[in-house]
Amino acid sequence: MDLMNLRVVALGHSSAGKSSYLAAMFTHLASDRKGFRLVTADRRIADELTSTGRRLGKGVYPPPSSRRTELTAGLRYGRSEILGFAWTDYRGGALTSSAADDPETAQLLERLTHADAVVVFADAHRLATDPDSHEEVRRTVVLLHRAVDGQQTPLPVVLAYTKADLVRDPADWARARAAMGPLEELVAEGGRVRGTAVAVSCGPSPRGVAVPVLWCLSTLLSHQERQVAGHLETAKGFVKDLRKEANGVDSLVSWFKGVESAANRLKYWEEELRERKEELAVLSRPARRLAKLLDREQRGTAPPAGAPARAVRR
Repeated sequence: MDLMNLRVVALGHSSAGKSSYLAAMFTHLASDRKGFRLVTADRRIADELTSTGRRLGKGVYPPPSSRRTELTAGLRYGRSEILGFAWTDYRGGALTSSAADDPETAQLLERLTHADAVVVFADAHRLATDPDSHEEVRRTVVLLHRAVDGQQTPLPVVLAYTKADLVRDPADWARARAAMGPLEELVAEGGRVRGTAVAVSCGPSPRGVAVPVLWCLSTLLSHQERQVAGHLETAKGFVKDLRKEANGVDSLVSWFKGVESAANRLKYWEEELRERKEELAVLSRPARRLAKLLDREQRGTAPPAGAPARAVRR
């Protein structure tokens, strides 16, 4: 079975906490989590993320970064790598520049159009206290609409409210979520976007750091499982029908007409049926276990107060 490789794009303005999140998430998932573990062949970035993650545990945060970060990793289940994904974290300026002025913005638009999932980072504390941040939300909505318009299937989107530990007043949460209203509405529509929202803290008491990535991977793995199950049912139908046709008379008539016989087509679809059964067997257990791990990691991470988005489940 070919490994499913996913393209995940991370959006967020400067100081939204994307760098802290990536380090906290990688450090958390690099250790075994119910049989799942995140791995990367790039030892340099693995050591860098792990080192930053450990400092985060001591309350030492990295400075805001203006460079784009890319991580190519795989999700292992036991000894098998079941999913590969490429994480691209765009700098805040790429969200505000025009494509004509900034090549990175043009590249961002291209990546969004072909993304398999998107994680939007928003500084909850800033949303609650700085009205200027609301314009940034508007720009992100425009970008996401453009991305969705280019998608053939519903796009998984996670709204990650970062620095959630700094927002304690319910009124501040209400303001933060009101500012994100257009994005929450897009997620809640349940049409061309399949999404959820999560409150994230990356410091000494981390919360929700695994949810955005696990949600995207679990959603897409479940989608692949359903596709394979559909192909399996199609193969079963062809095999059933062809077994009725495959006989000596059909072979003789097919030879005379110069067309492929039902017996030959039956061999093809029997092999297809066998391969789809094997593929589904490989996918089903990890898909169920990953959904359970996500449910466990997701408990207690829903953003409080405000008008909650209706999360569309897998």
